Amino acid sequence: MTVNPALLALPIVLPIGGAVLAPLLSHLSSRVPLIVSLLALGGASAVLLLFAPDVYGGQVLGHALGNVGPINGRQLGITLTAEPFGLTYALLTAVIGTLLLLYSLSELGGLGAHEAGWYACLAQLLLAAMIGTALSADLLNLFVWFEVAALASYGLTGFFLERPWALEATFKMMVLTNLAGFFVFVGTALLYARHGALNLGQLQHTLTGSTADLVALALLLAGFGTKAGLMPFHGWLADAHSAAPGPVSALFSGLMVNLGVVAIARLALDVYAVHRAALPAILLVLGPLSAIAGAALALGQDDLKRLLAYDTVSQMGVLLTAVGAGSMTAVTGFVYHLIDHALFKTLLFLCAGAIVHATGMTRLSQMGGLARHRPLATAAFLLGTASIAGVPPLNGYASLGLIHDALRSDHPAAFGAVLVAQVITVAALGRAAYLAFFRRRDDDYDPLERRRPGALIAFGALAAGCVLFGVVPRFVVDHLAAPAAAVLLDPNGYAAAALAGQARPHPAPPPFNYFAPDELLIAIGCIAAGLLLCAWYVRRSAEPRVITFLRRVHTGSVNDYAAYSIVGLITCAAVLLALA
Repeated sequence: MTVNPALLALPIVLPIGGAVLAPLLSHLSSRVPLIVSLLALGGASAVLLLFAPDVYGGQVLGHALGNVGPINGRQLGITLTAEPFGLTYALLTAVIGTLLLLYSLSELGGLGAHEAGWYACLAQLLLAAMIGTALSADLLNLFVWFEVAALASYGLTGFFLERPWALEATFKMMVLTNLAGFFVFVGTALLYARHGALNLGQLQHTLTGSTADLVALALLLAGFGTKAGLMPFHGWLADAHSAAPGPVSALFSGLMVNLGVVAIARLALDVYAVHRAALPAILLVLGPLSAIAGAALALGQDDLKRLLAYDTVSQMGVLLTAVGAGSMTAVTGFVYHLIDHALFKTLLFLCAGAIVHATGMTRLSQMGGLARHRPLATAAFLLGTASIAGVPPLNGYASLGLIHDALRSDHPAAFGAVLVAQVITVAALGRAAYLAFFRRRDDDYDPLERRRPGALIAFGALAAGCVLFGVVPRFVVDHLAAPAAAVLLDPNGYAAAALAGQARPHPAPPPFNYFAPDELLIAIGCIAAGLLLCAWYVRRSAEPRVITFLRRVHTGSVNDYAAYSIVGLITCAAVLLALA
């Protein structure tokens, strides 16, 4: 029996309700707000799981809030949709968000009641915004959730107000994401002024490829590209990740940045389907640029959390490259890698946060020998690193294999760029693992805290996810990634659901041979080359000039980063107009 689509609002309402209750109940105990958060996110996860059998079974459901349905093909109200792509991101957000709140209950249990209440409030608002983004079929509501996520992220980044660098990171984030929000708002207004529509399905039917439509697309790409941390819109990301508390960094990198790339994929493949000739020119440049430059910046970092943050820029570039390729295999790999990134990057940031929390150190040059003192964090970090590196049978191997298959013949330049980025990523994370965990350190650490149960559960669940999604790739492809890709590549079907109806896409899962010799050779080659680069870089006394140049471009000035965003926007608009 099909679940009533009217329940689609509940996974958004529950965490918002929890956000309201958390500070109000904080006077009872510092743990009550986080327990309320766990109940709210657990309830949201349960409701989303109710839709899973129908949605992954082939249905795309739409619900107009207030039962304000379309009139003469025009949707006047707000529409929510349940389809495999959005549901996948919503489930990732709810489940991993629950784990992060459980981790917070353990690691941040020393917070005062007032601080715990507001921490839980902000975290739930951010998670509600991401779930809302996943389920929204309305451009204005994408903007609303963008702004809700932004406001919550400002509070979480500057949560420890006594730290000057946290305030500086919050200021940069506010300037750049407010600029991005302005881009999204103006792009939305342009489309509404021209077409009188905000519903994504209605827009898909009415877009004509006019100059206004293309300028709006450039504005939307720049706005959501900022949230995704894509170059050249990424200036806020490294500072925010390094300044925020450990669980918040994991939340930002594992889930929040995905909000931007989810919105871009929806717009590029479902809404602006008529412009598929021009869009790849943008996506297949921004994607490889972010992948290589982000990995190179990660290789040159001494701060562990900044290193992981720049690796997130690189991974977002890989995802955008797959969206730009636009084939069934590429988009299936994109969805698969989106799931994988949420798992392994959340795990890595929790490891980094645990290390910083226990030692008070953030710089790799100060660390060493942690494998003896922190065996659990060591094992989890190595597992996450191996997942990103594409070591079989972990999850990154399968998703990267699909992306490689899609790019190899049709987009050889992008394929080469992704491989180069992969090699540098292996080197960067391998260097971090060596310096932090295995390098000899003569000075001993102060007595380290015993790991609490909530942290153990979070570490174990994320590590198990990295393994599980790697050993059952055929199941993931057939039942999760391929149905999601089918909706993204069926704009008419999605439009029918977005106009408060139903659709039934018929996915044809791409061919995928887990033991294909060429993909095994690519994986082994990238890992071997990455380890050799890591060994060379660790022994090298002087920094390579290309990394020095990239670091100098990142001046730390918010004015420079805003200028990069404006130049990126103008370039995107010029290319789209030239190729239209």
